[in-house]
Amino acid sequence: MTKTHPLENLITSYLYEKDITKGTSALYEIILKQYLNYLKNHQILYATSQNVKDYLSDIKDKGYSPSWIYNQMVILKGFYQYLSFNQVRLDLEEIYALNITETLKNVHVEKKIKKPILTIKQAKHLILYLKNNRKYSWHYRDYALVFLMITTGLRSIEVRRAKIKDLDVIHGKHILYIQGKGRDSADEFVKISSGLYEAITDYLKIRKDHNPYLFVSKSKSSKKPLDRTAFNGLMKRILRDSGLSDTNITAHSLRHTAATINLKRGGTLEETKRLLRHQEMSNTLIYTQDMDEKLNDTVSNLENYILGDENHQNE
Repeated sequence: MTKTHPLENLITSYLYEKDITKGTSALYEIILKQYLNYLKNHQILYATSQNVKDYLSDIKDKGYSPSWIYNQMVILKGFYQYLSFNQVRLDLEEIYALNITETLKNVHVEKKIKKPILTIKQAKHLILYLKNNRKYSWHYRDYALVFLMITTGLRSIEVRRAKIKDLDVIHGKHILYIQGKGRDSADEFVKISSGLYEAITDYLKIRKDHNPYLFVSKSKSSKKPLDRTAFNGLMKRILRDSGLSDTNITAHSLRHTAATINLKRGGTLEETKRLLRHQEMSNTLIYTQDMDEKLNDTVSNLENYILGDENHQNE
């Protein structure tokens, strides 16, 4: 086994430049080091497509699951694409200009959504229950917050980070700038439907504080965002009060709900990928393998589909 390998420093550079969370970066590092050890053990300095195939066959023979092999292929493809694209910039040897994984096909894995989701009927019930039972400021908050998550697919941390100043208008359309996953600033945005915008402004009108965050706790003195514990607690209360406790829904389940309902109403995979802001289509494919109808306005259509006619309420 060789002590050093040309890919070692390149793996470090790749992980440093890739915009992913610490947890995801740790997974990438584990997989790439496993691959690197294989190359070292077999004294392979410059891998070929066949070497990658042999490596995948090797870990398959050792009993690794199809899901793990799938992740290996996704990450190796991304890594070699990075080397090929940046061969000149990184002053690499010409051999790296060729993406050796480009023609390799990944294994087929039946991925399933692990977290439960709301049906269309349940989503409509939840939104209307919260709307019709508003009395105090936190009721207005809960309605706007849940409405936002179900129709935009935002992550809970993105909702908690959102600030009032992040609301804006572009070309006559209401938007909310968000600090997305793995980002340091609010440099992405989601569209806000008319019904959702009204729910948010109703909540802001009734608030009597100077907290800069869009969604705040009951405390009048705090100028901090909702913390994770408080957020999860309010979600449990909302589900209990609305009669949906037995669904085992979590805050993140609302993101899955948004994606699934959007596909059911005819949204395309590409539009759903943009709705969820996935970097890889493989993440979106969890929800379906065959959805190809045209989507015109994802957020408004989600609102109309959930709160509209009764034809699909039993889905």
